[in-house]
Amino acid sequence: MLKDPFGQIVAPGGDVLVARIGGGVVVGCVALVPYPNEVVELAKMGVTPQAQGQGVGRKLVAAAVARATELGARRVFLGTNSRLAPAIHLYEGAGFTRITREQLPVADYYARADILMELPLQ
Repeated sequence: MLKDPFGQIVAPGGDVLVARIGGGVVVGCVALVPYPNEVVELAKMGVTPQAQGQGVGRKLVAAAVARATELGARRVFLGTNSRLAPAIHLYEGAGFTRITREQLPVADYYARADILMELPLQ
């Protein structure tokens, strides 16, 4: 997916958002991976260590949710790991709630994702 983000994410109807600061220095990114039935996955999110703690993650999640709505999504889901407490806190603060593996739109989702969350969109 990361070797061909346009072909794997954008062309099928998703998007990749990039956070920049100062003179255009990239400090974070997030992908919206499309699934059937107006569902997108918030995936591949990251913020550089130097930019962490500055609200970049919150802004990326908010921008991703807004973009998912623009793309016509009715639901955003994600998977993370329980060891990533700051990420879980970030997603919960954005309104994501925990779901079970059975509620995912795909059967073979990442095994290392032991926390699954969703955000219904209007």
